[in-house]
Amino acid sequence: MKIRVIGSGNIWTGYNSASYMIDDNILVDMPNGMCKYLFRMGINPREIENVLLTHFHGDHYFDIPFYFLLKSKADNKNVNIYCSKEGKRKSQKLLKLAFPNSVKRINDTINLNYVYDDCFKVNNYNVKKILVNHGRMKPAYGYIFEINNHKIGFTGDSALCYNVEYMASICKYLFCDCTYIKGTSKHMGIDNIQELSKNNPNCKFVVSHMEDETRDKLKEEKIENIIIPEDNYIIKI
Repeated sequence: MKIRVIGSGNIWTGYNSASYMIDDNILVDMPNGMCKYLFRMGINPREIENVLLTHFHGDHYFDIPFYFLLKSKADNKNVNIYCSKEGKRKSQKLLKLAFPNSVKRINDTINLNYVYDDCFKVNNYNVKKILVNHGRMKPAYGYIFEINNHKIGFTGDSALCYNVEYMASICKYLFCDCTYIKGTSKHMGIDNIQELSKNNPNCKFVVSHMEDETRDKLKEEKIENIIIPEDNYIIKI
């Protein structure tokens, strides 16, 4: 399993918005600028078939119209969107806003499939969608990938909650929100990640969605099982 951190920042930084790529064919979130990020990294988004969306804030799905347009012009037109049940309505509304005269052509051209299941299979991975707490944004989800008895988790945006603690307890790696120095009712902070890393020494925490001051402060802490990635950081599991 190869995981590339496409973005490790939030919208208030020069880093790409939080997002990940698995095995060059699966994306976790499709934030503003994602297609441009991928092209700059030498990755062609036309070849990607699977997109898992954690929730519907703009910095997690606003590049969907550009991705759909690219896929309509690609040889590989397969598109699988894994999301909550409002995903089709929200992504189609955004597509209509971005390309009002091309919506029908794009939808008629691509092989678009929305998946709302809580458990599903992507390539060789068994995936479980898990509810997290992102304040008033409901629902918001994380995802757990399982292969060869290893579990890899992605929290998406979340405050510290029971399901994040559960993910930390079972995952070999947890790619997780660490927006602030001190956690809030919407996002985790360094204090929350420190607690999780102490309670789960066998899990490696790859933090993301960071503000610049959070990144700088966390680097000073030098905690053994916390990884502070730059954009385009790659982990092979």
